[in-house]
Amino acid sequence: MTGLMDDVAQRLTLAGTAVLAVAWLAWPSPDRPETASVPENMPTVWETWDAEPVELPGVIDGAAWTPISVLEHPDPDAQALLGADEAGNLLYVEQPAEGEAAVEVVAEPGGVPGVVAAAATEDRLAWLQSVPDAQGRVVSELWTAERGADGRPGEAALLTADTGDVITAGSAYDLQFAAEGLHWLSTARGDSLVTEHRSIAVAGGAVEIVGHRGAWQAAAWPWLASAGSDSLGGAQLVRTDTGAGVKVFSGSDELTLCSATWCRLIVTGDDGSRVDLARPDGSGRVTVAEGFASAVSPDVGLIDRFEPLAESKAATGDGTTVTLFDLEAQADYLVASSAGEAGADARCLWWSTGTGELLVWHVLDLTDLA
Repeated sequence: MTGLMDDVAQRLTLAGTAVLAVAWLAWPSPDRPETASVPENMPTVWETWDAEPVELPGVIDGAAWTPISVLEHPDPDAQALLGADEAGNLLYVEQPAEGEAAVEVVAEPGGVPGVVAAAATEDRLAWLQSVPDAQGRVVSELWTAERGADGRPGEAALLTADTGDVITAGSAYDLQFAAEGLHWLSTARGDSLVTEHRSIAVAGGAVEIVGHRGAWQAAAWPWLASAGSDSLGGAQLVRTDTGAGVKVFSGSDELTLCSATWCRLIVTGDDGSRVDLARPDGSGRVTVAEGFASAVSPDVGLIDRFEPLAESKAATGDGTTVTLFDLEAQADYLVASSAGEAGADARCLWWSTGTGELLVWHVLDLTDLA
Protein backbone atom coordinates (compact mmCIF):
# COMPACT_ATOMS: atom_id res chain seq x y z
CA MET A 1 0.00 0.00 0.00
CA THR A 2 2.85 2.38 0.82
CA GLY A 3 4.36 1.94 -2.65
CA LEU A 4 1.01 2.61 -4.28
CA MET A 5 0.50 5.77 -2.21
CA ASP A 6 4.01 6.95 -3.10
CA ASP A 7 3.28 6.45 -6.80
CA VAL A 8 0.03 8.40 -6.50
CA ALA A 9 1.77 11.15 -4.54
CA GLN A 10 4.40 11.46 -7.24
CA ARG A 11 1.85 11.70 -10.03
CA LEU A 12 -0.06 14.30 -8.03
CA THR A 13 3.18 16.22 -7.56
CA LEU A 14 3.71 16.35 -11.30
CA ALA A 15 0.09 17.29 -11.95
CA GLY A 16 0.22 19.93 -9.23
CA THR A 17 3.39 21.33 -10.76
CA ALA A 18 1.66 21.75 -14.11
CA VAL A 19 -1.26 23.54 -12.43
CA LEU A 20 1.16 25.76 -10.53
CA ALA A 21 2.93 26.73 -13.73
CA VAL A 22 -0.38 27.83 -15.27
CA ALA A 23 -1.40 29.69 -12.13
CA TRP A 24 1.75 31.77 -12.30
CA LEU A 25 0.72 33.11 -15.70
CA ALA A 26 -3.03 33.67 -15.41
CA TRP A 27 -5.47 33.33 -12.51
CA PRO A 28 -8.05 32.35 -13.53
CA SER A 29 -8.56 32.76 -17.31
CA PRO A 30 -11.81 34.53 -18.26
CA ASP A 31 -13.30 34.17 -21.74
CA ARG A 32 -11.10 36.12 -24.09
CA PRO A 33 -12.41 38.45 -26.82
CA GLU A 34 -12.05 37.53 -30.48
CA THR A 35 -9.28 40.07 -31.00
CA ALA A 36 -6.43 41.37 -28.90
CA SER A 37 -6.31 45.11 -29.33
CA VAL A 38 -3.11 47.15 -29.37
CA PRO A 39 -3.55 50.66 -27.95
CA GLU A 40 -3.13 53.33 -30.57
CA ASN A 41 0.17 55.16 -30.60
CA MET A 42 1.82 52.64 -28.25
CA PRO A 43 5.58 53.18 -28.61
CA THR A 44 7.61 50.18 -29.67
CA VAL A 45 10.67 48.70 -28.01
CA TRP A 46 12.53 49.06 -31.30
CA GLU A 47 12.03 52.80 -31.81
CA THR A 48 12.43 53.62 -28.11
CA TRP A 49 15.74 51.82 -27.59
CA ASP A 50 16.92 51.51 -31.21
CA ALA A 51 17.19 47.78 -30.56
CA GLU A 52 17.07 44.73 -32.82
CA PRO A 53 16.34 41.14 -31.81
CA VAL A 54 18.59 38.23 -32.71
CA GLU A 55 16.81 35.87 -35.09
CA LEU A 56 17.27 32.10 -35.20
CA PRO A 57 15.51 29.50 -37.38
CA GLY A 58 12.88 27.51 -35.51
CA VAL A 59 13.66 24.42 -37.58
CA ILE A 60 17.29 23.28 -37.83
CA ASP A 61 18.29 20.17 -39.78
CA GLY A 62 14.60 19.37 -40.15
CA ALA A 63 13.85 19.41 -36.40
CA ALA A 64 11.77 22.02 -34.57
CA TRP A 65 12.91 23.30 -31.19
CA THR A 66 11.79 25.65 -28.41
CA PRO A 67 14.14 27.89 -26.36
CA ILE A 68 14.78 27.15 -22.68
CA SER A 69 17.46 29.73 -21.87
CA VAL A 70 19.96 32.04 -23.53
CA LEU A 71 23.63 31.36 -22.78
CA GLU A 72 26.74 33.50 -22.55
CA HIS A 73 28.98 32.86 -25.56
CA PRO A 74 32.76 33.47 -25.85
CA ASP A 75 32.14 35.32 -29.13
CA PRO A 76 30.04 38.44 -28.39
CA ASP A 77 28.77 38.39 -31.98
CA ALA A 78 27.49 34.82 -31.75
CA GLN A 79 24.36 33.51 -30.04
CA ALA A 80 23.94 30.30 -28.04
CA LEU A 81 20.82 28.87 -26.42
CA LEU A 82 19.61 25.76 -24.68
CA GLY A 83 16.44 24.37 -26.20
CA ALA A 84 14.22 21.32 -26.22
CA ASP A 85 12.48 19.30 -28.92
CA GLU A 86 9.18 17.44 -28.80
CA ALA A 87 10.91 14.28 -27.52
CA GLY A 88 12.16 16.12 -24.43
CA ASN A 89 15.79 16.14 -25.56
CA LEU A 90 18.11 18.96 -24.46
CA LEU A 91 19.67 20.86 -27.35
CA TYR A 92 22.58 23.28 -27.67
CA VAL A 93 21.73 25.75 -30.45
CA GLU A 94 24.42 28.04 -31.81
CA GLN A 95 24.10 30.92 -34.26
CA PRO A 96 27.63 32.03 -35.27
CA ALA A 97 28.42 35.59 -36.28
CA GLU A 98 28.59 34.34 -39.86
CA GLY A 99 27.09 31.17 -41.29
CA GLU A 100 24.10 28.99 -40.51
CA ALA A 101 22.72 27.96 -37.14
CA ALA A 102 23.67 24.50 -35.86
CA VAL A 103 22.16 22.24 -33.21
CA GLU A 104 23.83 19.65 -30.97
CA VAL A 105 21.96 17.11 -28.83
CA VAL A 106 23.23 17.43 -25.25
CA ALA A 107 20.93 14.90 -23.57
CA GLU A 108 18.45 12.25 -24.71
CA PRO A 109 16.46 11.18 -21.64
CA GLY A 110 14.57 8.58 -23.66
CA GLY A 111 11.04 9.62 -22.73
CA VAL A 112 8.77 12.52 -21.90
CA PRO A 113 8.64 14.93 -20.20
CA GLY A 114 12.41 14.56 -20.59
CA VAL A 115 14.46 17.61 -19.64
CA VAL A 116 12.33 19.68 -17.23
CA ALA A 117 14.84 22.32 -16.08
CA ALA A 118 18.29 23.55 -17.05
CA ALA A 119 20.90 25.98 -15.74
CA ALA A 120 24.22 27.27 -17.03
CA THR A 121 27.35 29.18 -16.18
CA GLU A 122 30.12 30.25 -18.53
CA ASP A 123 31.89 26.92 -18.05
CA ARG A 124 29.19 24.36 -17.15
CA LEU A 125 25.67 23.19 -17.98
CA ALA A 126 23.29 21.29 -15.70
CA TRP A 127 19.84 19.83 -16.23
CA LEU A 128 17.12 17.81 -14.54
CA GLN A 129 15.52 15.08 -16.60
CA SER A 130 12.43 13.04 -15.74
CA VAL A 131 11.21 9.86 -17.44
CA PRO A 132 8.89 7.01 -16.46
CA ASP A 133 10.45 3.71 -15.43
CA ALA A 134 9.14 0.23 -16.28
CA GLN A 135 6.36 0.60 -13.67
CA GLY A 136 5.28 3.99 -15.00
CA ARG A 137 6.80 5.79 -12.03
CA VAL A 138 8.53 9.07 -12.91
CA VAL A 139 12.24 9.00 -12.05
CA SER A 140 14.43 12.14 -12.14
CA GLU A 141 18.18 12.64 -12.43
CA LEU A 142 20.54 15.61 -12.31
CA TRP A 143 23.17 15.72 -15.04
CA THR A 144 26.00 18.11 -15.84
CA ALA A 145 28.50 18.83 -18.63
CA GLU A 146 31.49 21.14 -18.85
CA ARG A 147 31.60 23.80 -21.55
CA GLY A 148 34.72 24.11 -23.66
CA ALA A 149 36.59 27.26 -24.58
CA ASP A 150 34.24 27.60 -27.57
CA GLY A 151 31.20 27.44 -25.28
CA ARG A 152 30.03 24.07 -26.53
CA PRO A 153 29.09 21.30 -24.09
CA GLY A 154 31.37 18.36 -23.44
CA GLU A 155 30.48 14.85 -22.34
CA ALA A 156 27.46 14.56 -20.06
CA ALA A 157 27.89 13.04 -16.60
CA LEU A 158 25.31 11.97 -14.01
CA LEU A 159 25.69 14.11 -10.88
CA THR A 160 22.98 12.49 -8.75
CA ALA A 161 19.79 10.45 -8.94
CA ASP A 162 18.84 11.60 -5.42
CA THR A 163 16.56 14.37 -6.70
CA GLY A 164 13.28 13.60 -4.94
CA ASP A 165 9.95 14.31 -6.66
CA VAL A 166 11.11 17.35 -8.60
CA ILE A 167 9.00 20.54 -8.69
CA THR A 168 9.21 22.74 -11.77
CA ALA A 169 7.06 25.66 -12.91
CA GLY A 170 8.87 26.99 -15.98
CA SER A 171 10.89 29.42 -13.87
CA ALA A 172 14.46 30.39 -14.68
CA TYR A 173 15.21 29.33 -11.09
CA ASP A 174 13.76 25.81 -11.13
CA LEU A 175 17.42 24.71 -11.23
CA GLN A 176 20.18 27.18 -10.46
CA PHE A 177 23.89 27.48 -9.77
CA ALA A 178 24.56 29.34 -6.51
CA ALA A 179 26.88 29.18 -3.49
CA GLU A 180 29.19 26.68 -5.23
CA GLY A 181 26.31 24.25 -5.72
CA LEU A 182 23.21 23.36 -7.69
CA HIS A 183 19.77 23.96 -6.15
CA TRP A 184 16.25 22.70 -6.91
CA LEU A 185 12.96 21.89 -5.15
CA SER A 186 11.08 18.65 -4.62
CA THR A 187 7.99 17.47 -2.76
CA ALA A 188 8.48 15.35 0.34
CA ARG A 189 6.41 12.18 0.55
CA GLY A 190 4.18 12.14 3.60
CA ASP A 191 0.80 13.08 5.01
CA SER A 192 1.60 16.82 5.21
CA LEU A 193 2.74 19.11 2.39
CA VAL A 194 6.46 19.83 2.70
CA THR A 195 8.66 21.37 0.02
CA GLU A 196 12.27 20.23 0.06
CA HIS A 197 15.07 22.55 -0.91
CA ARG A 198 17.76 20.24 -2.28
CA SER A 199 21.35 21.13 -3.12
CA ILE A 200 24.57 19.42 -4.14
CA ALA A 201 28.13 20.63 -4.72
CA VAL A 202 28.98 21.21 -8.37
CA ALA A 203 31.70 18.55 -8.05
CA GLY A 204 29.17 16.05 -6.66
CA GLY A 205 28.72 14.43 -3.27
CA ALA A 206 25.82 14.05 -0.88
CA VAL A 207 22.55 15.90 -1.48
CA GLU A 208 21.58 18.27 1.33
CA ILE A 209 17.86 18.56 2.08
CA VAL A 210 16.04 21.27 4.04
CA GLY A 211 12.26 20.97 4.40
CA HIS A 212 9.82 23.92 4.33
CA ARG A 213 6.18 23.38 5.31
CA GLY A 214 3.70 24.21 2.58
CA ALA A 215 4.00 24.84 -1.17
CA TRP A 216 6.98 26.91 -2.32
CA GLN A 217 8.38 28.17 -5.62
CA ALA A 218 12.06 28.78 -6.35
CA ALA A 219 13.17 32.39 -6.78
CA ALA A 220 16.64 33.86 -7.29
CA TRP A 221 19.04 32.45 -4.69
CA PRO A 222 18.63 32.35 -1.76
CA TRP A 223 14.88 33.04 -1.83
CA LEU A 224 11.79 30.85 -2.02
CA ALA A 225 8.27 32.25 -2.53
CA SER A 226 5.01 30.72 -1.33
CA ALA A 227 2.92 29.10 -4.06
CA GLY A 228 -0.51 27.62 -4.74
CA SER A 229 -3.38 28.43 -2.40
CA ASP A 230 -0.87 29.88 0.08
CA SER A 231 -0.52 32.85 -2.30
CA LEU A 232 -4.15 34.02 -2.23
CA GLY A 233 -4.53 37.08 -0.01
CA GLY A 234 -0.83 37.39 0.70
CA ALA A 235 2.46 35.59 0.30
CA GLN A 236 5.68 34.76 2.05
CA LEU A 237 9.34 34.82 1.12
CA VAL A 238 11.97 32.79 2.95
CA ARG A 239 15.75 32.59 2.67
CA THR A 240 16.99 29.05 2.22
CA ASP A 241 20.40 29.86 3.71
CA THR A 242 19.29 31.50 6.97
CA GLY A 243 15.59 30.70 7.30
CA ALA A 244 14.72 34.42 7.62
CA GLY A 245 11.31 35.26 6.18
CA VAL A 246 9.30 38.18 4.81
CA LYS A 247 5.50 38.44 4.97
CA VAL A 248 3.85 40.02 1.92
CA PHE A 249 0.45 41.60 2.56
CA SER A 250 -2.29 41.97 -0.08
CA GLY A 251 -6.05 42.03 -0.48
CA SER A 252 -8.07 38.89 0.24
CA ASP A 253 -9.04 38.60 -3.43
CA GLU A 254 -5.52 39.10 -4.81
CA LEU A 255 -3.40 36.19 -5.98
CA THR A 256 0.08 37.21 -4.88
CA LEU A 257 3.04 35.69 -6.72
CA CYS A 258 6.53 36.85 -5.80
CA SER A 259 10.08 36.80 -7.01
CA ALA A 260 13.02 37.93 -4.90
CA THR A 261 12.41 41.64 -5.62
CA TRP A 262 8.86 42.04 -7.03
CA CYS A 263 5.39 40.58 -6.45
CA ARG A 264 2.62 40.15 -9.00
CA LEU A 265 -0.88 40.80 -7.62
CA ILE A 266 -3.77 39.55 -9.76
CA VAL A 267 -7.47 40.29 -9.34
CA THR A 268 -9.83 38.63 -11.81
CA GLY A 269 -13.35 39.74 -12.76
CA ASP A 270 -15.88 39.18 -15.52
CA ASP A 271 -14.11 41.71 -17.75
CA GLY A 272 -10.65 40.21 -17.34
CA SER A 273 -7.87 40.71 -14.83
CA ARG A 274 -5.96 43.59 -13.32
CA VAL A 275 -2.27 42.83 -12.83
CA ASP A 276 -0.26 44.99 -10.45
CA LEU A 277 3.41 44.76 -9.50
CA ALA A 278 4.75 45.89 -6.12
CA ARG A 279 7.81 45.40 -3.99
CA PRO A 280 7.45 42.74 -1.26
CA ASP A 281 7.05 45.54 1.31
CA GLY A 282 4.11 46.97 -0.69
CA SER A 283 5.99 49.96 -2.11
CA GLY A 284 6.19 50.92 -5.78
CA ARG A 285 2.82 49.43 -6.68
CA VAL A 286 1.84 49.98 -10.30
CA THR A 287 -0.79 48.48 -12.64
CA VAL A 288 0.96 46.80 -15.56
CA ALA A 289 -2.03 45.22 -17.34
CA GLU A 290 -5.82 45.26 -17.40
CA GLY A 291 -8.16 43.05 -19.38
CA PHE A 292 -6.91 39.83 -20.89
CA ALA A 293 -3.13 40.23 -20.91
CA SER A 294 -1.09 37.82 -18.80
CA ALA A 295 2.55 37.46 -17.83
CA VAL A 296 4.92 35.73 -20.23
CA SER A 297 7.14 34.42 -17.43
CA PRO A 298 6.40 32.95 -14.00
CA ASP A 299 9.30 35.10 -12.75
CA VAL A 300 8.24 38.62 -11.77
CA GLY A 301 10.05 41.80 -12.81
CA LEU A 302 12.86 40.50 -15.02
CA ILE A 303 16.28 42.06 -14.34
CA ASP A 304 14.46 44.08 -11.64
CA ARG A 305 12.85 46.30 -14.29
CA PHE A 306 10.71 44.65 -16.99
CA GLU A 307 7.45 42.67 -17.06
CA PRO A 308 6.79 40.94 -20.44
CA LEU A 309 3.07 40.52 -21.20
CA ALA A 310 1.10 38.62 -23.83
CA GLU A 311 -2.50 38.81 -25.00
CA SER A 312 -3.80 36.04 -27.25
CA LYS A 313 -6.75 36.22 -29.59
CA ALA A 314 -9.57 33.75 -29.17
CA ALA A 315 -9.93 33.01 -32.88
CA THR A 316 -7.86 30.02 -34.02
CA GLY A 317 -4.82 30.99 -36.05
CA ASP A 318 -4.64 34.56 -34.81
CA GLY A 319 -1.44 35.76 -33.24
CA THR A 320 -0.44 36.99 -29.81
CA THR A 321 0.38 40.58 -28.94
CA VAL A 322 3.58 40.78 -26.88
CA THR A 323 4.37 43.94 -24.91
CA LEU A 324 7.01 44.94 -22.38
CA PHE A 325 6.15 47.01 -19.31
CA ASP A 326 9.07 49.15 -18.10
CA LEU A 327 8.78 49.52 -14.32
CA GLU A 328 11.25 52.40 -14.33
CA ALA A 329 9.35 54.49 -16.91
CA GLN A 330 5.96 53.01 -15.84
CA ALA A 331 5.06 52.61 -19.50
CA ASP A 332 4.18 49.77 -21.87
CA TYR A 333 6.02 49.14 -25.16
CA LEU A 334 5.00 47.00 -28.12
CA VAL A 335 7.30 44.08 -28.93
CA ALA A 336 5.30 42.09 -31.50
CA SER A 337 1.70 42.44 -32.72
CA SER A 338 1.29 38.93 -34.16
CA ALA A 339 3.56 36.44 -32.43
CA GLY A 340 3.19 32.70 -31.96
CA GLU A 341 4.71 31.40 -28.72
CA ALA A 342 6.54 33.61 -26.22
CA GLY A 343 8.85 32.86 -23.31
CA ALA A 344 11.64 34.25 -21.18
CA ASP A 345 14.48 33.37 -18.85
CA ALA A 346 16.09 35.56 -16.20
CA ARG A 347 17.33 38.19 -18.68
CA CYS A 348 16.00 37.48 -22.18
CA LEU A 349 12.61 37.54 -23.89
CA TRP A 350 11.81 35.46 -26.97
CA TRP A 351 8.85 34.95 -29.29
CA SER A 352 8.15 33.14 -32.54
CA THR A 353 6.71 34.12 -35.89
CA GLY A 354 5.82 31.92 -38.84
CA THR A 355 5.06 28.21 -38.88
CA GLY A 356 6.62 25.01 -40.17
CA GLU A 357 9.86 25.53 -42.07
CA LEU A 358 9.31 29.31 -41.85
CA LEU A 359 9.28 29.34 -38.03
CA VAL A 360 11.65 31.96 -36.59
CA TRP A 361 12.62 32.66 -32.97
CA HIS A 362 13.33 36.29 -32.08
CA VAL A 363 15.47 36.88 -28.97
CA LEU A 364 15.78 40.18 -27.10
CA ASP A 365 18.39 40.61 -24.36
CA LEU A 366 16.66 42.87 -21.84
CA THR A 367 20.00 43.94 -20.39
CA ASP A 368 20.57 45.83 -23.66
CA LEU A 369 17.61 48.07 -22.73
CA ALA A 370 18.52 48.71 -19.10
